Amino acid sequence: MTSPIPLLEPPSQKRPQILQLYQDLELFSEGMPARNSLFVLGHSVDGAGRARDHLLIIDPPADAPERFRLEEEVAVLYTGERPRAALPQVELRAGGVAHLRVGDHFLDVYVQKAGVIAYMPAVGVLLSGDYASDALPPRIVAGSDGSDELETLRLLARLIKQENFQLCVPHVGATMKEKPQVMARLAADVAYLHGLRRVVPGLLARGEPLETIERIAESLLPEDRNSEAAQVVHAANLSTLTGIEDADVRL
Repeated sequence: MTSPIPLLEPPSQKRPQILQLYQDLELFSEGMPARNSLFVLGHSVDGAGRARDHLLIIDPPADAPERFRLEEEVAVLYTGERPRAALPQVELRAGGVAHLRVGDHFLDVYVQKAGVIAYMPAVGVLLSGDYASDALPPRIVAGSDGSDELETLRLLARLIKQENFQLCVPHVGATMKEKPQVMARLAADVAYLHGLRRVVPGLLARGEPLETIERIAESLLPEDRNSEAAQVVHAANLSTLTGIEDADVRL
């Protein structure tokens, strides 16, 4: 089977991992922890009888135009706030469910306030975005108090419980096939968000400065998600919940 990822030879960096999940469906992962992108390739014939290729990239690297030979029709879709690549984006309507077809692959795209979830029911592949990661806590979007993220986690749980679920792909972190382990990740996300919602409002009502809130809320990060990158997301979440800008937060 031919890989749909037209990767240009990197000059000096470590080569990424490319895993073929199904025909015309490949997972591109690089870095530690891994940052995952999904490539979905489709084929069609136009009115003149010419073969045409179509490529959808979910969560592509920001430098995708420089790293890949993109000769076919290309569109990108993001599951959350990411550095954007200079490529056409799929237009999505907030609060709805979009049904996309790329070649033989069908995608259900759920556009939530707290991110985008993409599910391929025929093959059971779930793109969970900023959730179900073993490396980072869930990211709270601007204007949310954590309830929007909890609603998205409930959606993910419903999709994972479906009989044909096969693989969960977070934007950052290891992929996971086993349902109990994926549900455990979701439970850790829920516990983290509930902890923030329980602790932060009371500290804020007492007029505590952000430094104090950060110190008290530090224990809310799961022990296995306490890396520097996880702490950056955690600090950004606290800034979102408190409305207090942290000059040290860099996403």
